[in-house]
Amino acid sequence: MAHEVNQPIAAAVTNAKTCLRWLTRDQPDLEEARAAAMRIVNDGTRAAEIIKRIRLLFKKGTSERELVDVNEVIREMIVLLRGEATRYFIVLRTELEADAPPIMADRVQLQQVLMNLMLNAIDAMKELDEARELAIKSQRAENDHVLVCVTDTGLGLPPQQADQLFNAFFTTKPHGTGLGLSISRSIVESHGGRLWAANNSPRGARFSFTLPAQTEAKE
Repeated sequence: MAHEVNQPIAAAVTNAKTCLRWLTRDQPDLEEARAAAMRIVNDGTRAAEIIKRIRLLFKKGTSERELVDVNEVIREMIVLLRGEATRYFIVLRTELEADAPPIMADRVQLQQVLMNLMLNAIDAMKELDEARELAIKSQRAENDHVLVCVTDTGLGLPPQQADQLFNAFFTTKPHGTGLGLSISRSIVESHGGRLWAANNSPRGARFSFTLPAQTEAKE
């Protein structure tokens, strides 16, 4: 997250220096200086938007259910984590079903689940020499559910330990807490859905979850 916020701040500093150069010339170029100042405004706005989204992710309080477009939440998380993926030369790919039905969910909690799965996928690939791809797919599933899959091309699930991934405090990361997947499964199950993991072919892992669709508006 620090990396995400640093990008627009660094851009703002660069544009501020550019603006000063245009203003301190023997014949100041006000149009170029104005354009650089506008870029500073945009950079600052972008940094503020990133911070706002991060604060929402970790907001305390009771669960607030509303009609949520899963595809919209996926796109929001891609905007938030695109810089992290680019940092490790990871290609982001989406396959989102256009008419996926809305779900009744706590938007912030759903963001937490997606963010955790996407960050795990990035962690699984960032040290590899092979091609790195993070794919996110949404589609209609059986029994009026929506299915979301987060797939990576990393090392895959740990042998003989795949069934332990969702246990609290179990982790394969040197500095992991072992709580991310456990909390994610609890969130999904509290929404009436299911979260599971499987190996991806030819390599990597796939984390999938289903959530019940809101097929008709409630009075």
